[in-house]
Amino acid sequence: MRMQREKGLSLIEVVIILAVMVVLIALLVPSTVQILTGARRNVTLDEMENLKKAMIGDPSLKTSGVRSGFGYLGDMGNLPSTLDDLVTQGAQPAYAFNSSKGVGAGWRGPYITLGPGSDAASHRVDAFGNDYTYSGTDYVNGQGQTVDAKVVSLGADGVAGGTGNDEDVTLETLRAETTATVTGYGFGLDGNPLDAATVTINYPVGGLLTSPFTTTDSAGFYQFTNIPFGIRSVSFNPKLLYVPGSAKATTTAWNTVEFRVANLSNTNITVGTLQATFGATAYFRNALWNSAAGYTCTSSNPIGSGETIIAGNFTDQTAAADATPSSPTRVAVDASNVQVPDIKILGSGTEARIELVQFRTADGTCATTGGPSGSAVDMRGVSFSVTLFDPSNNIVGVLNFTPVQ
Repeated sequence: MRMQREKGLSLIEVVIILAVMVVLIALLVPSTVQILTGARRNVTLDEMENLKKAMIGDPSLKTSGVRSGFGYLGDMGNLPSTLDDLVTQGAQPAYAFNSSKGVGAGWRGPYITLGPGSDAASHRVDAFGNDYTYSGTDYVNGQGQTVDAKVVSLGADGVAGGTGNDEDVTLETLRAETTATVTGYGFGLDGNPLDAATVTINYPVGGLLTSPFTTTDSAGFYQFTNIPFGIRSVSFNPKLLYVPGSAKATTTAWNTVEFRVANLSNTNITVGTLQATFGATAYFRNALWNSAAGYTCTSSNPIGSGETIIAGNFTDQTAAADATPSSPTRVAVDASNVQVPDIKILGSGTEARIELVQFRTADGTCATTGGPSGSAVDMRGVSFSVTLFDPSNNIVGVLNFTPVQ
């Protein structure tokens, strides 16, 4: 049997096949390029999100329900000057933790993890190979929001403007994502609001710890503004506080009132004078501090309700600092408005006993031959508000109590 020879493709058939392939390739190439360009755009978007997380942290990172990731902002207290600050320490202060203030400050990056084979500049370049544009200059965007920083990719063409995959991509970091107003209330040993108490908040600026302070109002309220997001701490220097249950009327006529104050702050406090407001028509002759004379009525008038002892007539007295003051309260500043849980000052502090001696009905003078004028006034159950001033006439304590037997 004769073998038949297999027939090959003719020249015309080869030409037709090649022509079809050229047409298919011509159709597929733009589509493939478009797909690859779109993929690069998606990679760029992911990279920009990671840059933002490096700057301000990831809000979804929490420990025991409390946000724990605040990125560069949390450690340094501000946004980076350049994107390189996120990966290179340079002259930026190194991180250090302050145990007495309960917070730390300083650079502890890198805040971006560069992939295998990445060069030192890869964080500055988008997936199209173009440099990101970064700005930390504040502005108000089209939605009326204040912007603290922005990262911009110029798209596939590397030129400002454009449409489709050439269109610029801008990722903003809003003021509402970086800066907070922090408010709260403080209360004393007796549960009453801390009036005129010094409150300090501790946070970093430029990688260095700063501790601005304010004072509470009569409701114990305080407020701080422009606090950068992060783990911060609030501490009280509460001046002199009334020791609950210490007020009592003494002597057989119940016309001397004694009470105790406590210094729970970390500094000595000097008392230069006082003012006692009370709900009785009466006048006291003397004021004692730990049994030592603070004020002694001799030729001047006794002291009535609402009258301040003239500073020169009161001998300065000092309440020693508390050896173990209360620790600062740590708080996660993670929203544009943060309410700190109520803070109650605890502990015993360093105590001093104050006595207001010989409440009597008559004013007049104290230097009477037969002794103090008027009759004794029973001060049991009389409401008191005593304000203590330092030698510069600053309030260092507001005490409210009612003496008992």
